[in-house]
Amino acid sequence: MITPMTKLTMLIYHRDYKQFLIDLREHGVVHIHAKKQTLQDEVMKAKLAEMKHVSNTIKLLEKDYKTTRLQDYKSIDLKNAELLAFIDSKFAEIDSIQQQIVSLQKDDNVYNVWGNFPEEEIKKIQSNNWDLRFFSVPNNKYDEKWEQEFNAFLINEISGFKYFTTLTAKDKDVNIDAEKYHFPSLSKSEITAQIEELKNKLESTRQYLREVSADAIAKLNEYKRLVTNDANFYKVSEAADKLADDKIMMLEGWVPTEIEKDTIAWLEDRDIYFEAKEPEKNVDNPPIKLKNRRFARLFEMIGNMYSIPTYWELDMTPFFAPFFVMFFGFCMGDLGYGALICIITLALILSKKLKGMSDILWLGFFLGFGTVIMGTISGTFFGVPLLEVEGIPIVDKLKGIMFQPDGIYSAFYVSLIIGVFQILFGMCLKIINQIKLFGFGAAVSTIGWVILLLGGIVTFLIDGIGIPFYACMGVGAVLIYLLNGPLNSFVAPLKNIGSGLWDTYNMATGLLGDVLSYIRLFALGLSGSILGLVFNDLAMNMKPDIPVLGTIVMLLILVFGHTMNIALSALSAFVHPMRLTFVEFYKNSGFVGGAKQYEPFKKN
Repeated sequence: MITPMTKLTMLIYHRDYKQFLIDLREHGVVHIHAKKQTLQDEVMKAKLAEMKHVSNTIKLLEKDYKTTRLQDYKSIDLKNAELLAFIDSKFAEIDSIQQQIVSLQKDDNVYNVWGNFPEEEIKKIQSNNWDLRFFSVPNNKYDEKWEQEFNAFLINEISGFKYFTTLTAKDKDVNIDAEKYHFPSLSKSEITAQIEELKNKLESTRQYLREVSADAIAKLNEYKRLVTNDANFYKVSEAADKLADDKIMMLEGWVPTEIEKDTIAWLEDRDIYFEAKEPEKNVDNPPIKLKNRRFARLFEMIGNMYSIPTYWELDMTPFFAPFFVMFFGFCMGDLGYGALICIITLALILSKKLKGMSDILWLGFFLGFGTVIMGTISGTFFGVPLLEVEGIPIVDKLKGIMFQPDGIYSAFYVSLIIGVFQILFGMCLKIINQIKLFGFGAAVSTIGWVILLLGGIVTFLIDGIGIPFYACMGVGAVLIYLLNGPLNSFVAPLKNIGSGLWDTYNMATGLLGDVLSYIRLFALGLSGSILGLVFNDLAMNMKPDIPVLGTIVMLLILVFGHTMNIALSALSAFVHPMRLTFVEFYKNSGFVGGAKQYEPFKKN
C-alpha cells in the first residue's frame, strides 16, 4: 500500500533560510521536490560530476589496490579534494609509465626479428672499416646474387619477408632493391634497461597505492558523503520560490501523515509560518513511500525496477508478488533445483553473514519454494522424471498431482489458464484504479468487459450456453457500447457505440496476444527439464568403465551441467516473469506509475 502523505507549505524569512534548512536536514523526515532547472544548472552538474569522480576513484582503489595484508597499511596526510587530486596524479603516473613501457616494447620488437642481437660484436666489425647493413625484402624479390656481390647473410624469414644483412667495405656502394632496416635511436640493451627501470617504478607506485588504499578509501568515502550532502543541500535550497521582493522563501515539502504531528510540533518551535494539508488530486505530486507486509515488501525492489506508482493509484506489489513466485517456479520447473535454492538461501540467512542482503536472500528463498511446488507438479528432480521412479513412498504419494505422461499438453494449457486468470484479475484491479483516478464513469467500460469475459467464462463452465451466459453477454454489451460515456446529447449513444467498437478491436487483438505471451512459462519450464535430462544422459553414457574414474567423470559432468542449467534457468525464470508482470499484467490493470520515491532531506 501507499503511505498517506501530508503537504507542508513553509514561509521563511530569507536571512533565516540557510539555518532553517540546516535544522530541517537534522530533523530528516521532510521530502522536498527539486526543480528541474536546478538539476540541469552548471553548479549542480559540477557537484554531480565531483560525486561521480570520487565514486569512480573509490571503485578503482577497491578493485585494483585494496589489500588485507597488515604490512601494507599506511596513513596518508591528505583529505577531500587534495587527496582526490593526489590519487588522480598517481593514476596518471601509472598510465604514463605503462604507455612508455608499451612504446619501448615496440622498439624492442624491432630488434627481435634479428634474433640474438650482439651489439658489441657489431660495433667491433664497424670499427674495423666494415659496413654492416640491415635489409628486409619480400620473399619473391630476394636475389641470391647479393650473397656473392655484397656478402648478404639471411638472418630470418617472417610472414613472407626475408631479413638479411650485408657486409662490405665502408667505401663500397650497396645498391640493392630492398628496404633498409632502421633501428630505434636506443640500442637493445638500453631499451631493456629502461623497460626494467620503468617496471620497477610502476611496481613501486602500485605498492604505495596498496599501502595507503585503506586509509584513502575511508577518507574518500567521507569526502563523497560531504559532496553528496552539499549537492542535496544546494538542490533543496534552490527548490524554494522567492516572494515579496525575494524577502520571503516559500518551500513545499512532504511528510508521511503517520509522523505529521511530530513534524508540526517541530515546526511550531521555529519562527516561521506553515500550513499542513492533504494533497489535492490532479494538482499535487506527492512522493511515494510503500508500506507492505513482510512477504510483499520483498518484491518492492522488483516493482521499482519498472516504475513507482502514483499517489492516487493502487500499489501493485502485493498483487503481482504471488504470481511472480508461481511464474518463477513454472520457468525453473525442477523440484531439485528449487530445494537447492531454498537450502542455500536459508543457510545464508541463518548464518547472518550477509545481513545487508537479508531481503534478497528471503526473496530467493520464496522463489525457490515456488520452484519446489511447481517442480513437484511438473514431476522432475534434477532432470529425472519422477513418474518413472518406483519404490520411494513419498514420490508414489505425490504422483497423483504430477503432470501425467501427456503432461506437455497439460503444462501448455495450465500456462494459458494462468495467463487468463492474471489478466482478468488485472482488469478487476483496473476498475479500482480507474475509480480512484478518474471516478466511477471511467470504469464503466472495464466493468462491462469483466462481466462479459469473467461472467461469460464462469456461467459457461457451470451451465453452458444458457440464460446466465446470455445475461452476462447482454449486461456487458450495454456497459461497453452504450454506458461507456455520457448520454447528454442526441448523438452521444452513437459516439459511445463507436468508442465501444474501437475498444472491442483493441481488446480482441491485445487480449489474444497477452494470453499467448504466457506460453513462455511452459516453454522455459520444458527447456530446463530437457536440458537437465540431457546432462543426466551425458553423465551416464560418457563415463568410462573404470570404477573410480567413471564415478568422478560422471559427477563432474552432472555438477557442471546442472550448475549451468540452474544459472540459465534462473536468469530466464527471473527476466520473463518480470516481462509478464510489467507488460501484460500492468497494462491490463491500468497501471500509470512515474512518481518519485520518498527521500527525506537529511544527512547522508
